[in-house]
Amino acid sequence: MTQQQLFASFLLDWSEGLEIALRAESVAEATPVTGKVQRLPASPDFVEGLMHLRNEAIPLINLKKRLGLATHEYDAGAKVAVVKLFHRRYGLLFDDIREVFAASPADVRKMDGALQMEDTIISSLISLEQGARTVELLDLASLFPGQGLELEEMGEPPTDTVMKERRYLRQVIFSFAGQLYGVPVEYAQEITFFEAIDRMYKPSLEEGPHPFSSSIEDLYKHSNIDGSLLLRGRTIPVLSARRLLNGAGIGKDEYLGEKTRVIVVSTPHFSFGLIVEEVTAIERIPEDEILPVGGWGNTSVSGIYQKEEGRNIMLLDMDQLIYDHADELGALTRLSSGPEVPKPREKEKSLGARHLITENCYLVFSIGKTMAVQLKDVQEIIDRDGVLGLPGAAGYHSGIINLRGLVVPVVNLRAFYGYKSTESPLDEQKLVICRSESRTVALEVDQIVTIYKQEQYQNATSIKKELAKRKDTLDRLIVYVQEDKRNEHVLVVNVHNLIRNHLDIEAV
Repeated sequence: MTQQQLFASFLLDWSEGLEIALRAESVAEATPVTGKVQRLPASPDFVEGLMHLRNEAIPLINLKKRLGLATHEYDAGAKVAVVKLFHRRYGLLFDDIREVFAASPADVRKMDGALQMEDTIISSLISLEQGARTVELLDLASLFPGQGLELEEMGEPPTDTVMKERRYLRQVIFSFAGQLYGVPVEYAQEITFFEAIDRMYKPSLEEGPHPFSSSIEDLYKHSNIDGSLLLRGRTIPVLSARRLLNGAGIGKDEYLGEKTRVIVVSTPHFSFGLIVEEVTAIERIPEDEILPVGGWGNTSVSGIYQKEEGRNIMLLDMDQLIYDHADELGALTRLSSGPEVPKPREKEKSLGARHLITENCYLVFSIGKTMAVQLKDVQEIIDRDGVLGLPGAAGYHSGIINLRGLVVPVVNLRAFYGYKSTESPLDEQKLVICRSESRTVALEVDQIVTIYKQEQYQNATSIKKELAKRKDTLDRLIVYVQEDKRNEHVLVVNVHNLIRNHLDIEAV
């Protein structure tokens, strides 16, 4: 007796009565759409986004679009068939679940190649009920055009079972269109205010003075660029996040506001400004908690980090995200900067270094007075909630926090430097997690102001009397140019001396 095969069938289109089958062993489960589907930038049009299912980010495929049906929409009762392909899981959208049935090999007939296009995903027809019912069999391996071999290689399960030291990635987190995104900190050269942009190019409006010659101005004006920014004598192109992230449904300037910032992104070959709604934090993300999303031709997102329920951060691969704009951005940068563009130092070139956020960048914050800390000492920035008070604690010792299994002391910087206590909004209070020589501390501040690039600094030789007993932690002074162009002298906290001289923390 010929052994029958099991298939799971789904209704793809109610109105057409179109029924699609999958081999039963490839279907892990069938479920309604759960939660909000997150859009993916630069993905194929048939990828609806990501659905979060029990702590897993699953790419959601619109099969109606993939098969070229006239109607692409699904109603609220749509179902998702979760399938496994090359050790990865994907969700296929259907109108409804139908049944699981058995069919003999004789009932499964391959499609005639002459009747198929090159990127077809229907491999066979299954004849049922003595030919009265025909079901199309989906070939999962052909779901993503031209990606089969790449998917197979990417999806191979890891064979190295040796325990490795846990690694962390630092990301600058920004918001756009209700979604959080992460830019690797090594790409974020600095962050500046939207008002720093010299000129914006719009169909009906041009703002600001001409930053360079009329010929270069004309190139910028007629290119796929949204503006220009004069950065320490160099003019760099500026793009809106909408242009790179496909912000559908957002008005031309709807996302611009007082919190709008420009992230200066630096690559080995050029720099550009990225206009975002708000820079919210610097996150230290465990690499092993990043959910993979790749495998269907979208390489601009390297993964998803689920920080908490309902708050997912989409981690961007900047090289891939700007791939289509790279030639234009590079050319405009060279033309507008002329021959004086500084070349990388030999040491940087030998290491393949980018313009990293280094000791020349600072995290500026407020504790009643504007102060700063070197960004190289900052691991992440988190909300203040979760601080545990200690019995008998007084002065600047605010308590402790449990930072992913590490007990970290909290220092109230306002109290540490003797500034009067004030009731600052709770939603603005932050903990700046700093680390020096294997010791970690959480610095409690009233508000994060910005990330600021300043090449020059002075030694803080003259300290006010009220700060004299903390002068060992204030050995550097920078000039911070505020949003209204006023200069402010800002003291920089020496995290190493603060931990070594004022806290009794064991190395971890």
